Amino acid sequence: MKTGRADATDIGIALGRIALALVFLQAGWSKLSGWPGIVHLLTRLHAPYPTLGGIIAIGCELLGGAMVALGFRARLGALVLIAFTIGANWLTHRFWLMQGAAKSAAEIQLLLDLSICGGLLILASTGPGRVSLDRR
Repeated sequence: MKTGRADATDIGIALGRIALALVFLQAGWSKLSGWPGIVHLLTRLHAPYPTLGGIIAIGCELLGGAMVALGFRARLGALVLIAFTIGANWLTHRFWLMQGAAKSAAEIQLLLDLSICGGLLILASTGPGRVSLDRR
């Protein structure tokens, strides 16, 4: 077991957590500050209960993102973000129903989000590292 000061691996894990979390924190803040926009988008996508969906999206992104960034119950935060990302992608990036450039763009976005889920899955499996609130 390591003791003492954080090393380069510890710092790298902390920076990786922050990088993973930033996209969710920014997206959650954007939805919150432009509140009617997410409800209109979910309505247009025929999502059930668009207002509740918007609240859930904001909560998952801000709370899950903060948990991952701070390393506070980071494994749980990562799992919440994985579930949210899979659900959001199922609703918004249905490339298999699209044609042309829209299909390509949606497929790329889904694959990018899948790679983020991969990073979150690694975090959920290995934990937040030594530079985290969970380790204090």
